[in-house]
Amino acid sequence: MDHDENVCHLDIGGGIKLQVLEDLRDDDDDVDVEECVGRFVWPTAVPMLNHLRREMPALASSTIAVELGAGCGVLSMGLAATRHFHNVIITDHDEMWLERNLTLNSKLFGEGLMIMRLDWGNTVEIEAVRALINDACHSMDNPNLLIFASDVLYNHKSHQKLASTLHSLSSIDQIPTRILIGFLSDRDNDEASFLLKARELFGDEFPESKSVFVERKGKTKTIAMHLIDFVVR
Repeated sequence: MDHDENVCHLDIGGGIKLQVLEDLRDDDDDVDVEECVGRFVWPTAVPMLNHLRREMPALASSTIAVELGAGCGVLSMGLAATRHFHNVIITDHDEMWLERNLTLNSKLFGEGLMIMRLDWGNTVEIEAVRALINDACHSMDNPNLLIFASDVLYNHKSHQKLASTLHSLSSIDQIPTRILIGFLSDRDNDEASFLLKARELFGDEFPESKSVFVERKGKTKTIAMHLIDFVVR
């Protein structure tokens, strides 16, 4: 990863290089993290992208992929650039950084990448995303839905809204749905708090995370990414 002013050039492999706007100034320490989530690449984005790309052969081209809390958009952009998915819907409560980054990388994507504003728990915005998923589903046979997120468990105050948003999006016309949530083991994540909220809605079968070892590009060591993997039945 190298830097030219505030643009990060990120080689994600497979001949795909992303440009990502970053604002790494350290003079804003008092700014709420929720107000700057899209200003930098979060630590699980690339490891989770690598994991999903390894699993792509098992993912049908009729899959609609929806990212929650996308931040600067690296994960969704990396998936969309492979063009394996029918649609990639990228969401966050702040679209400004997403739109800038998608403009920088627009030549990499087909027409299947869309941005939607989604503040977890906002019923109007949830219904708008549901409608977009429905429209995509009606354009294909045997659709599948993949809802994914990375680095979203750091704030326990948002867990109820995250769980309810996942539940609302995964209950569309009985579309087969898989939920993936990734985070690094060495980060401050409150998995137990989130699981409590998720199990109130999905039932006790909603699983704990499992450790998935992911290689760092260009390095021999691996890192442990924790991954919650749930198939909605």
